[in-house]
Amino acid sequence: MIDVKYKKIYDEFVDHYKNIHINPWHEISEDELEKIYHSLINSMDINNEYNFKYFMDYIIKRLSGTSDAHTKYDSVSFIPMNFRMFNNDILVNFPQCLKNSKLVSINGVEISTIILELEDVVTYGTLGKRKYELEKALFNKCILFGLPSLRNCNELVFEIESIDGQKITKTFDKTTQYSKEELFDYDQYRYGQNATYQFFDHCLIYTHSSVQMKFKDDMERAIYQLRNEDLTDIDTIIIDIRGNTGGNSSLNSILMNFLSEHRDKKLICLTDYRVFSGGRFALRDLIHLGAITIGEEIGTPINCYGNSNWVNIDGYWFSISECYFHPFIGWSASSKEEFQKEATPELLSSSIFHPDILIEETEEDYIQGIDTVLNYALEYSRTMIKKENETRIEFKR
Repeated sequence: MIDVKYKKIYDEFVDHYKNIHINPWHEISEDELEKIYHSLINSMDINNEYNFKYFMDYIIKRLSGTSDAHTKYDSVSFIPMNFRMFNNDILVNFPQCLKNSKLVSINGVEISTIILELEDVVTYGTLGKRKYELEKALFNKCILFGLPSLRNCNELVFEIESIDGQKITKTFDKTTQYSKEELFDYDQYRYGQNATYQFFDHCLIYTHSSVQMKFKDDMERAIYQLRNEDLTDIDTIIIDIRGNTGGNSSLNSILMNFLSEHRDKKLICLTDYRVFSGGRFALRDLIHLGAITIGEEIGTPINCYGNSNWVNIDGYWFSISECYFHPFIGWSASSKEEFQKEATPELLSSSIFHPDILIEETEEDYIQGIDTVLNYALEYSRTMIKKENETRIEFKR
């Protein structure tokens, strides 16, 4: 059964979805949605915030398929932990005192079962996005307390195995709201040190991990400072877009204009499983500038629905995709009429990015604090420059 309150919110969401989404029934029909809705309300009670979160995420996953990860219901309540996922292992990333410990179970339910239940409600178009969404779900109480195995619990008991084999439990109450002092820095978790740079071994390494508007001043300041640096001895510029989940893609131009002034330098782009939305526009621009891409496949198909239109329904926030983009070939649609007129099966067929050199961070390197991808890029740059120098010497002879 579904409470009247949540039925009203759901109905309003569907109305907005039909009006705003550029192609609302791209994955399932309206009749199929109605069947999913009735199946859910007959199999569970949607009578609290957590069950409603599960209910909405379950439906949105089926509306969205693999081509729309921008449409979502935004509801978060963090616990003071976060994680990294490596195949079947869930490692603690925060707090530092538990770093690299392994998450074994929640409330006695094996973590493999929790992951299977999360699969029903996390939306993704690539395996990278799957990994990122699962990592985030594991520290969001709004998601966890709605899962079938945890739905009737009042607390979450995380069983953790430390690196020396000790069993540790961490308990989080359903109603507790944790303070900023208790929680981790979410911006640091998502973006790291955005709009910063360093020099290493004839390389300039620039971090471009977000194009959120709040970083605009930082980006402009960093590029202004770079224009005043002596780059004479720099052979290679490495742009690190890992973690760039997007924002305002027009801000990419701040960096790209600078790079256009240094076409004599070798250009390398580092990628990972979190790159999403406006982050892939940065990737596109870097490839157009001749960058060699090194790292992992990104967290989105190249072509997908996007441009989030945020809707507030009685204090509940929903994002709905109102455009379709295929940035690598320069096509997009921003209205239903334009989409219906121009979209072809070829344009809509999923296009997945593959880096020039696939290098994935290993669990062992993560535990040791080794940056697998950056280290490879630095060695690649040294080798590339050495070969060019040797070729130049041979030519002179």
